[in-house]
Amino acid sequence: MTLRTDEVGEVLTVAALNRKVRAAAEQTCNGVWLEAEVSQAKVWGPGHIYFSLCDPGGKAQVPAVMWRTNAVRWGSLIREGTRILALGTATVYEVNGRYQFIAEKVLAAGAGDRARALAELTEKLRAEGLLAPERRRPLPRWPSCVGIVTSRQGAALRDIIKVTSRRFPVRLLLCHTAVQGAEAPADIERAIGTMGSRSDVDVVIVGRGGGGIDDLEAFNDERVVRAVAACPVPVISAVGHEVDTTLTDLVADRRAATPSEAAELAVPDGTAVAGQLNALRRRMEDGAHLRMAAERARHAALQGRMVARDPRTRLRAQMNRFSACREFLRGWPDHALGGRRMALMNASHGVYRWPEPALARARGHLGQLGAGLQALSPLANLSRGWAIVSRGGVVLKRADDVKAGESIRVRLAEGMIDAAVTGVVGTDGGTK
Repeated sequence: MTLRTDEVGEVLTVAALNRKVRAAAEQTCNGVWLEAEVSQAKVWGPGHIYFSLCDPGGKAQVPAVMWRTNAVRWGSLIREGTRILALGTATVYEVNGRYQFIAEKVLAAGAGDRARALAELTEKLRAEGLLAPERRRPLPRWPSCVGIVTSRQGAALRDIIKVTSRRFPVRLLLCHTAVQGAEAPADIERAIGTMGSRSDVDVVIVGRGGGGIDDLEAFNDERVVRAVAACPVPVISAVGHEVDTTLTDLVADRRAATPSEAAELAVPDGTAVAGQLNALRRRMEDGAHLRMAAERARHAALQGRMVARDPRTRLRAQMNRFSACREFLRGWPDHALGGRRMALMNASHGVYRWPEPALARARGHLGQLGAGLQALSPLANLSRGWAIVSRGGVVLKRADDVKAGESIRVRLAEGMIDAAVTGVVGTDGGTK
C-alpha cells in the first residue's frame, strides 16, 4: 500500500524534532524538584559535574548535569550513593537527542518536609499559570519613579542607590520591610501592595542581599509570591546571590542576579542615553545646515530669475544690441566694398592662372590611368612568358575542360600555336 502526497502531514528533520521536544520539556518541566540517589558522579572540564539521578532500586534514572557556577556552592552534596533533592529543568540536547536534567540547586534529602512543601507549592503555582513565561510584562524604558521593597538597613538598598545615581536621575521610593524572620512574609506582602497602589511608581524592585537558604525563606512564601504576581506594575526580583533561586524569582517579570543588576535593569544608562541624544542633535544640526544651504541656493536662483526678468535689465540688453547694430551699419559700406574688392581680385587671379595648372593635373591623371591599364592588360602578362589556351574560341581555365585528341590554340606574346592534346593530367593528379 502506498501513501499519496496529500496524505503525508508535516515532515520534520531530526534537529527540528529535537527542538520541539526540548521546548516542550523546558516549558512543562521548568523548576521541578527531584528526590533521587546520585550515581556515576564525576567532575568534568572547568568544574561541571555530570551524574545520574536514580529512583530506589535503580528502577528509573535520568542523566543530570550541574554547571560550574552552581557546582561551586552545591557540588559538595553530589556524591556517589547520596540521596538529594535537586531543583532544575528537564531539557534535550539537540545534537544527539539526549534527555537530561539541568540541576540548579541540591539539598540533602534530610531537608525533607520543607523541600517537599516547596516543590508542591511550585507545582501548584505552575498549574495556575503563574510561572508561565508569557505572563511576564516588559519593563518601562523611561521610569520616573522606582519603588524598592527591602530593608533600609540592608546592603541591597545601598547597592541600588549607588547604581541608580550613577546611571540616570530617577526618583527612588523605599517601602521598608523585614526580609527574614517569621513576620517577613506578611510585611513584604504589605509593602508590595503599597507600591502597587501608587500611581507614580513605574517599576518595583523586590529583594535582599545574600544569605543562607533559611534567610531567603520569606521569598518562597506563597503570600509573597502571589503579591508579586498580582502587582499591577512590573516587578524585578533581586533575591540573594546569582546562584540563589526563589519562587519570587520565578513569578517576577524579570529576575536579577543581584540588587545591583536589578537597578541596572530598572534604570536606563545615562551615558548611553547622552550619546544617543548627542547623535540625534548632530543629525538635527546637519539637517538644519543642509536645509539652510538648499534655501540659500534657492534664494540665489530666485534672485537671479528676478534680476533676469527685471524690465530695466532687459531694456539695457536691448540698448546694447541696438548700439552694436548701429556701429555695424555705420561701417558696413566700407567693409562690404573692401571685401568684395578682395574677392574679385582673388577670382581674377585664379582665372588668369587656370589653364596651365589644370592641364598639368589632367596630364598626370591620364598617365596614372595608362599605367593602371597597362598593368591590368593580359598582353602584359604574356610578355612575362604566360600563354592563353583556348578551344573553339573559349579560354580554358581547367585541364579537365579538354580531352586527349582535341585541338587547342596557344596564344603567346608574339604569335599563336595550334596544337593537339596528347594527354591530360587532372586536378587530382590522374592522367586521362
